[in-house]
Amino acid sequence: MPTIVVNHMLEPPGRVTGITRFLFAILQGLLDNSSNKIVLVTSWQAGDLPFALSQSRLVIVSVPHHAKLSVNVARQGGVLTRVMRDHGPAVEFNANPLGFFGGGWPRIITVHDLYLKLMPRAYPKRHRMAWSFLFPLSARSADAIVVPSESTRRDLGRFHPSAYAKAVVISEAPAFDLTSPLTGPPVEGRYGLIVGNLSPNKNAGVAVDALALLEREGHSVPVIHIGRDEHGILAAAQRAQTLKCPIVTLPAVCDGALRAAYSNAAFFLNTSLYEGFCLPIVEAQSCGTPVIASNRSALPEVAGEGAILADPESAAEVAAAIRTVWTDPAAAQKLSRMGTANVARFSWDRAARQLLDAVQRCAHAQGRGIAPVTSTAPAKSIANVKGTAPAISNDAAAAQQSN
Repeated sequence: MPTIVVNHMLEPPGRVTGITRFLFAILQGLLDNSSNKIVLVTSWQAGDLPFALSQSRLVIVSVPHHAKLSVNVARQGGVLTRVMRDHGPAVEFNANPLGFFGGGWPRIITVHDLYLKLMPRAYPKRHRMAWSFLFPLSARSADAIVVPSESTRRDLGRFHPSAYAKAVVISEAPAFDLTSPLTGPPVEGRYGLIVGNLSPNKNAGVAVDALALLEREGHSVPVIHIGRDEHGILAAAQRAQTLKCPIVTLPAVCDGALRAAYSNAAFFLNTSLYEGFCLPIVEAQSCGTPVIASNRSALPEVAGEGAILADPESAAEVAAAIRTVWTDPAAAQKLSRMGTANVARFSWDRAARQLLDAVQRCAHAQGRGIAPVTSTAPAKSIANVKGTAPAISNDAAAAQQSN
C-alpha cells in the first residue's frame, strides 16, 4: 500500500492562499476516504494547521520555506528524495503546478488556472519567464495533472498541448469550515458582496462603473469587499468614479464572519475576466446567496443555472443584473433556490475519491498497488486557520512568489 506524499512546500507558512484552502479541504477528504498513509510536506508548523488535520493520522513533515521560486523548487528535490526513501513506495501529489520535476517516482500536479498565459501583460515578466521555463518540466514529469474545470483543461490544451492528455478534472467545493460559529453581518442593512484578493483577472473596475450607473438611476447599493487589494486595483477604480456609497474593503475576516457575510448579503458579485474555478461562487450558493457572475471562462460551468451571467466588460449588463436582484425579491429568491440546487454538484468527498482514483492509476502504471476507497462519509470542509483571513483567489503559483 503506497504512501501518498503531499507536496505543499511552495505555499508560504501561515498564509491561507487559495491553493492552501484547496489542499486543506481535499486532505481531509483523502483522510476520510482511504486507509493509505498520507505524509504532508509543508512549510507550516503542525500546530498552525487546522485542528482537524493536526489531530489526524496525517504524518507532518515541516520544512523551511524560501520565497524565491527557483530556490524553493531546487530545495524540494532533496526534501522529497528523503521523504520518498523514508516513507516509500509512494506517489507524490503536488498542490501546485510548479515543483521538483526529478526523482522518477509517480507524480500528480495541480493546475488551478493559467492567468499567466491568458493575461500575460497583467503579470511581471519574471513570473512569465519562470512559468515558461519551469512548467513544461513539471508537466513532463507528471503522470497526471489535476485541473478544477473543463474550461481550465481546454486552456491547458491550448497553451501546453502535450499536457492535455494528462489532465483530470476534479471540481472544488465550498472550502470554509462549516463548524465555525457565525458572527453577525459585517454591516447593518442590505448590501452586496465581493469576495477575493484583487488580482488583475478580477476586473474590479467594472463593478465600480456599474454601481456608478445605478447611483445615477437613483439606486444606492452598498457593497462590501472581503479580501486584499494589495495592488490598489479597487482603490484606483474608485478614485476614477466618485461613488456616493463607495465599496468598503475588509481585508481580514475569520471563517464565521465570511459565512455570515455571504448569508446576509443581498447578492454576491463576480466580474472576473478569467477564473480557473472560483470558489466564492459555490461558497455563496451554499449560503443561499443570489449570485451574479461573469459569463467568461469557467464561471458558467461552475455557476450553472444558479446565477445571472453578465458580460464582465459591460458595466450596463452588470448594473442590470444588480438592479434585478436588488429590486425584485421574487427574482432574488428564485436565484437563491437555483444556486442551492447547483452547489449540490460539488463536494470535497467526491473530489477526494476522484483524486484517489488518479493516484491509483499512477501507482499501477509503475507497478505499485494502492488501497481502495474505504469510506463514503462526507468530507469535512476546512479553510480557516486560527482566525487567519481566508485567501480567496487561486492565483498561479509563479505569480504568488516574490523574487
